Amino acid sequence: MKDKKTHKNDSGFKTPENYFESFNHRLLEKIALSEKQKTSTLKKMDSGFKVADDYFISAHDTILQKTIAPKPKSKLRNLISTKNIIYVSGVAAMIALILSISITKKSPLDFDTIEMTAIYEYLNEENIELSTTDIAGLLDEDINYIQTFEDELGNHDNLLDYLSEEDLENEIIFTE
Repeated sequence: MKDKKTHKNDSGFKTPENYFESFNHRLLEKIALSEKQKTSTLKKMDSGFKVADDYFISAHDTILQKTIAPKPKSKLRNLISTKNIIYVSGVAAMIALILSISITKKSPLDFDTIEMTAIYEYLNEENIELSTTDIAGLLDEDINYIQTFEDELGNHDNLLDYLSEEDLENEIIFTE
């Protein structure tokens, strides 16, 4: 008995004849049938939501009317607007320009504006020793000293008035 069962292979799974040959055809039929049933059940099934006729045609117009409706103008004005900012920045630029022009125009420094005492103090503090040749080198050679003396004193009457008004008691005047 043992010999009969040795070559028998019973795995427990048996397939009917021509099962794999017609499997493709039967599977495609079932898929097509299930798709038809789904579409028919979806058509029959009521979701509970109903849409009015021509809703989507008129919805666009009503939404636009509600969103683009003209807003009533208020009587309030904004203080900060681009026009105000432009005006304020223009005025500030003009003030800055005027101040920069007026500040930079300083009078040039001349010997006439410097006091003689300031020059004298500067020369004394700096211990600058100038000889007569150094001073003569700084002066112009074209100076007419007689003309300068006459311009400073004016005429002889002014000189006589000056000498007569001064207290000359302590001073010695040599006349030749």
